Amino acid sequence: MRAHSLIAVSLLATACTTLGPMPATTGLSAVPTHRPGAEVQASVMPVFFLSDAAHEGDADAAATPQLSAILEPDRLFGSKGLILGARTWGESGDSPLEPMIGVRRRLDDTFAIAGIAYGTFARGESGGASYSATRFGGEAAIDATILPLGYLEFHAQATLAATYLDASGRYCVSSNGEATDCDQYSRLVDGELAGIYTSATAGVSLDIARRPHGVLHGIRLAAMAAVGAMPRIRNGIQSASNDHYRSFGLSLTIGLGSDD
Repeated sequence: MRAHSLIAVSLLATACTTLGPMPATTGLSAVPTHRPGAEVQASVMPVFFLSDAAHEGDADAAATPQLSAILEPDRLFGSKGLILGARTWGESGDSPLEPMIGVRRRLDDTFAIAGIAYGTFARGESGGASYSATRFGGEAAIDATILPLGYLEFHAQATLAATYLDASGRYCVSSNGEATDCDQYSRLVDGELAGIYTSATAGVSLDIARRPHGVLHGIRLAAMAAVGAMPRIRNGIQSASNDHYRSFGLSLTIGLGSDD
């Protein structure tokens, strides 16, 4: 993720204020349906907040609500595995809309892979802090069917993501340069960040009614854990060193579409 975005948000965020949620993964399954359809997902996604970059030490585990939807046009576009979609995450006033495009492929009956690109512009403000950020990046995922039981399948999926962030913002700092809530004793500073930030996510899921026929293409219940790098900033100035975060998430995905 772009350090600018991360730092800017961090700078903007106060000791109690959280701004600039940055998801560790899209949360999408790597398994294609091989027929026209759509998937909708409601999740609690692992994230780090840009505001956490303005504090010492690794960030505490954090998550944020996310809604996403994708289309798999398949034969309608003469494509195989192409997916088009968008997602939004965060709280009111700090919830960007991000387009996504990718390709999913089955290697065999056990393994599937996917590559997904995304990008958006985000902004937010809270407690006297504000930020604006541009982010774009991509992730690669591999999914393995570990226990097929007919209409029930247990899967494991691993994802690697890299996001470029460019952010700027304004926030209040204490005497030691850490972000704090704005009051008559705090000092307001401007800051910028830019950089590429990586994350790794591993999860397990239960797929229900994934089948080659029927309007219902499947239901996926998934749990995931993520670890990643995030920027560090003090007194509005980006540090050369990075912090890290660890977080967890849950998701529910429903796929519908062509009967065959």
